[in-house]
Amino acid sequence: MDLITRCSELPHEKLCEEIRIAGLAYKHALDVGSKADVEMAESVLNWFLDELADRLRGSAAPMARDSREDEPVPQ
Repeated sequence: MDLITRCSELPHEKLCEEIRIAGLAYKHALDVGSKADVEMAESVLNWFLDELADRLRGSAAPMARDSREDEPVPQ
């Protein structure tokens, strides 16, 4: 199962928890990390925030994901 599938299957509460954790990781990377660490943490945080925004907008999930196909998948 890929990250897109796993992310789309997360319940709302779990997605919000993942966003909180990603935000903490981003803050930590800003405090002590290298530029690469900050960029990776920001990418992961943005990934989860995009998923939440798609859900809140009520957009068609497949269309929203197709628009992000060219973006690198956070690991």
